[in-house]
Amino acid sequence: MAKAPPFPIESFRGLVEHIARLSYLNPDHLLFYRGQNSDFLNKAGSTTIYPGLYRSENTSKDELRHRFTLLDQAGKELVKRWAESKLDGLRDIRQKTYVQWSILQHYSVLETPLLDITHSLRVACSFAQHDATADRSIVYVLAMPQVTNRISINSEDDLVNVRLLSICPPSALRPHFQEGFLTGTTDVTWDFDNKTELDFRNRLIAKFSIPSGTKFWGRGFNSIPQESLYPNNDRVSAICDGLRESLKTELQAGDLANS
Repeated sequence: MAKAPPFPIESFRGLVEHIARLSYLNPDHLLFYRGQNSDFLNKAGSTTIYPGLYRSENTSKDELRHRFTLLDQAGKELVKRWAESKLDGLRDIRQKTYVQWSILQHYSVLETPLLDITHSLRVACSFAQHDATADRSIVYVLAMPQVTNRISINSEDDLVNVRLLSICPPSALRPHFQEGFLTGTTDVTWDFDNKTELDFRNRLIAKFSIPSGTKFWGRGFNSIPQESLYPNNDRVSAICDGLRESLKTELQAGDLANS
C-alpha cells in the first residue's frame, strides 16, 4: 500500500462509500484518518507517515536527544503558565506527559513523538483541502487498535492512542473542535535501533486523492471552515503563543546541530 499511488475519488459521498467497505473488511480495527496536501514519499518512493519530531530522514541522534530535552522543558513551562492562568485541568497537565504533548503539538509550539489523526473523515478532508498547494490533496486511512480509554495502550501492537476530547481540559478548544487523537509508540525515545518502527505506514490500509475544490463535497456536505477548526477566544492559544515566542531562540537550526 505504501508504494501504491493514491486512489482517486471525486466526491465526499464516494469516499464515504469506500470507507464503509474498508470498515466492514477490518472489523477488528478502528479506522482513523489523516489529511495532507500531498503524499509524503521517501527516497524509495514509498509513503512515510512519521510523527513530526522524527520526520527528517537524516536527523542525528544528538539532534533528537536535544528535541526531547526541549520538549521536556517546554512541558514544564506549560505547566507553570497554566497554573498562573488558573485554567481548569492543571492536575492532568501536571501529571500526564501525553496531555502536555497534545497541547504543545495542537497549538504548534513544538513537534512531538505523536502523530495527529482524527476519527472524523470530514475533518481529515477539510484539513487536506485547507493545506492544499495543488489541484488534489491526500487522505490516509490507518487501521488502529480499538480505543478503550482516554489513553489506550495496546501492548500487542506497541501503540498508544490518546483521545483528546476526553483528556484535554475544556479551555483547550482546538483539540475538541478537531475531534483529534494522537498516536505513537509506547516506548517513546530518541534512541532506537530502526527508525522504520516509528513509521505509521505500517498501519496504512488506503490512501485517497481528492480534489482540492468545493465540488468534491457535493449536495448535502461541506468542508469545515478553517476558523471552526482553529476557534477564536481560545485561552490556551494565548498561553502557547507566549511559550512559542520564548522558545524561538532554542529552535534555531544551529542550536539543534551543535547540541
